[in-house]
Amino acid sequence: MKTRLTPPLAPDDAAQLYEAGLRDVVASAARERARIEIWYDAGAQADAYFATEFPLLVRVPQAAGSLGERMEDALARSFADGAERVVIVGSDAPTLPLSSIAAAFDDLHEVDAVLGPAADGGYYLVGVRAAGWPRAAALFRDIPWSTDEVLRRSAERPEAVGLTIRLLPGWYDLDRAEDLARARADADPESHVGRWFAGPDGARYFPGG
Repeated sequence: MKTRLTPPLAPDDAAQLYEAGLRDVVASAARERARIEIWYDAGAQADAYFATEFPLLVRVPQAAGSLGERMEDALARSFADGAERVVIVGSDAPTLPLSSIAAAFDDLHEVDAVLGPAADGGYYLVGVRAAGWPRAAALFRDIPWSTDEVLRRSAERPEAVGLTIRLLPGWYDLDRAEDLARARADADPESHVGRWFAGPDGARYFPGG
């Protein structure tokens, strides 16, 4: 659950919005001709939830550790499994334009890594190609996660380890209270997030339609 959304959202409402966002990110990823995997925090309830709600997708419990350690582990295991290009998109970017994911895969034909800058100083997407691994692990080490220094510090690393990198157009994560109004305006009315905002739960926070 996105605890930075509580308040203004009640915990149950934040959880429902987070679930809607996850479904929209999965739907966006499904438009790409790529293998889709859900990497999640392990636990008995999480295992059962993802097995029930996403039975047709590959589901992998994340490693322990910081966000950087978890992403590094996911990339290492994916490349060990034979992947050529890996793109990680956070489930908190449900309104991300479809073109951003496509651009990430396209750019990885030309550069070793891509980052999608987020409005809060982090990034909403990271992509790495096999030719850049394991040098690209430097992107995730000694980074002050959950601060506005994440993107800047990560983007400084490639030159030191001989990586080529490209930045995608900026977007935002659905992380903070101020992101809610923007997400409501950007969401496709037929998306899960769009339906949440238009439904009775969203109407409590955005009355008047």
